[in-house]
Amino acid sequence: MSRSNDFASNFIKAHADAGLERVSIAHILQTIQKDPAFLFSEELRRGGGQCPMHAAPNADDADKVTVNTLLAYLFDRLRDHVATKLPLDERGQVMLPIPPRSPHGIDPADRAAVAAAPLDVMASVLRDATCHLLDGLITGWAADLLTEEEHYRAQGTGEISAAAAATFILRTTLEDSALYQRAGYDMLSITKTGSHTAIHICWAMVEAAPLLLPGKEAAAYDDLVRRSLKQVVPLSMASLGMLVHYMEASGIEPHDGLAIHLLPKDQTAFVLDEAGLICLNPEPITRFAKPDERHYTGCPAFYTPGFIKLYLDIVASIAMDYGVYDRLRDR
Repeated sequence: MSRSNDFASNFIKAHADAGLERVSIAHILQTIQKDPAFLFSEELRRGGGQCPMHAAPNADDADKVTVNTLLAYLFDRLRDHVATKLPLDERGQVMLPIPPRSPHGIDPADRAAVAAAPLDVMASVLRDATCHLLDGLITGWAADLLTEEEHYRAQGTGEISAAAAATFILRTTLEDSALYQRAGYDMLSITKTGSHTAIHICWAMVEAAPLLLPGKEAAAYDDLVRRSLKQVVPLSMASLGMLVHYMEASGIEPHDGLAIHLLPKDQTAFVLDEAGLICLNPEPITRFAKPDERHYTGCPAFYTPGFIKLYLDIVASIAMDYGVYDRLRDR
């Protein structure tokens, strides 16, 4: 058993011990909402104006604050896009595509084939298909934003929507940033990579439930996972380096870094708290900071209301629809 607040407090302290200071971008987002012209300000490109790093910003840290602020701003559109464009069948269940690079050759629409597959194969197919589904929705979101930006540019009047302006500033910031150019990241690849991590953690929660509380019915596991979301959200507040090191040390992160592998039985990330909810174990926390890294914001999705919950809702509904808990219970 673990206290529900142990992880968050220990994680924040570990960041501080590593020399990292958290920069909340919530106030920057509020400034943009009140005055969209702030998107074009030099302050935003220097890390958001009033954040603690304003006096002497590290260029990479300033870029992180600017990029994550703009992504969080645009993720309102992504959340709504995913919610409205998510393909559902006549039963209201998520329709999964065939994962194009899967080595298993199983169509998720072939329920008999999915049910007959070994558990690790079933998990791989469903995880892979979930990632591929959301990749397509993310591509559609990005295409809509770029089309909107081009629409205003073609008008030649100087008018532009806030979303198109944010897209333009984000794209040019990424193009000019040594940090993101070294990593080869653009708006689409950052968002898809973050999405895969979120899907991986949501599936890991689903798969942890029967390990932690054997012998329950599927509906009880579904309820447990959904009620436990708030306990796992502190992961999304981390620096990327601390997140990756925690996932590796706790057994969540597979050897190849892909989000398609079943959670191992010997994982140490998920435990039950005193209230019987799934929470995170603070013991695998590993302090880490890159050279000259001093500030972190956490994942942009953390600042987008309902976004992380939407991803968990999608994963949890797929788990119930495909009878994943029944398979996991017999693991």
